Amino acid sequence: MKTEKLDQLIAGSFREEPAFSLPADFAQKIALAVVRRQQWKADLREYFLLTAVVVALVAAVAGFYYWMDPGLVLSVWRFISGNMIQVVSVVFVLNFIFLADRVLLRLLFNRWSKI
Repeated sequence: MKTEKLDQLIAGSFREEPAFSLPADFAQKIALAVVRRQQWKADLREYFLLTAVVVALVAAVAGFYYWMDPGLVLSVWRFISGNMIQVVSVVFVLNFIFLADRVLLRLLFNRWSKI
């Protein structure tokens, strides 16, 4: 597009009223949507970070106990492998409760609140 045509188009758009209008609270709605999206990302990041810290602490304690008394860790491992379904179920439920507390409840309560 040539510069002259572009100048005419811009000049014409400044002379006329736009065919649409934005609501009075448009900027507030956009800002609220951006804040909610960033809060969702921050909540998920916090959840994954805390989960990684808990897993690392459990691994460190297991390593320390293995260094001190390998028989204790092996007996715990036998218990876990013998009751795999129950252990996985308990870990899943606890992880879901943690996810709901750290992420889902914040999302639900922030959805209906006005900033």
